[in-house]
Amino acid sequence: VIDNKGSCIFIFQSNGKLISKFGSRGNHDWQFAGPHYVAINANNDIIVSDFHNHCIKVFDSEGNFLFTFGSNGEGNGQFNAPTGVAVDQKGNILVADWGNSRIQVFDSSGSFLSFVNTAADPLYGPQGLAVTSDGYVAVADSGNHCFKIYKYLQ
Repeated sequence: VIDNKGSCIFIFQSNGKLISKFGSRGNHDWQFAGPHYVAINANNDIIVSDFHNHCIKVFDSEGNFLFTFGSNGEGNGQFNAPTGVAVDQKGNILVADWGNSRIQVFDSSGSFLSFVNTAADPLYGPQGLAVTSDGYVAVADSGNHCFKIYKYLQ
């Protein structure tokens, strides 16, 4: 569970019992400046979008920092306030790039691969993401007040 104002992550058991908490406010690798969304990959790594640090941070299941990717900007692999994150069946990481109005796809180590949406079907403030097992990605497009579904080739 993300605590945006507290800039930390809580890990709970399925019965609601608190296991651990990690993170604090700041701009070091292990810190957050507006964590927004979280996803878990097949290794149980915790993938967090850090809105104001303009990056994605990856931690192991115990909350130990592994790596970060992305920086502030408009280029491939750069972000302007990332929000939603999701992981596909191959372990690729999809990120809603809120300020740049796009969905970016990265491999499991954070290397840029591609975009999901195109200029022909623009987003405006994408936030939440979900990847389906049959190759679609659903996007909450907050600025257009709708959900959009894209065929996503995994």
